[in-house]
Amino acid sequence: MARHEDWFRIYDNSPVSDVDSRATYVKEISADGAAWERPRESTGEHLKLDMTEALIADRTVALRNGVVVIESPYPLGGLLRYTPTPRVCVIEKGVNE
Repeated sequence: MARHEDWFRIYDNSPVSDVDSRATYVKEISADGAAWERPRESTGEHLKLDMTEALIADRTVALRNGVVVIESPYPLGGLLRYTPTPRVCVIEKGVNE
C-alpha cells in the first residue's frame, strides 16, 4: 500500500504535476546518452507516467530547456528523452476568416 500512496504523491506534485498532459513530445531512448534512437510521438501524460515511475525507483529526472531526460526505471535500463514538439495552428480557409 505504501508504494501506491507514494506513486500518487509523486504524480500529484512538482515536477511531475508541472507537465501539461496534453502537450506533445518526441520520445527517444538511449543506452548511454550518446546516441538517441527510436523516436516516436508521445504525450505529456506518458512523460508524467515515466517521470513518476523513475522517481519512485530513485532514478534521475533532469530538465533542461524543456527537454526531460529520465534514467529509465524499466528492465531494459538506459535513458529516456522527451523533447517538446511545437504546436501547430491549423487555419481552415473560410472558418477562421
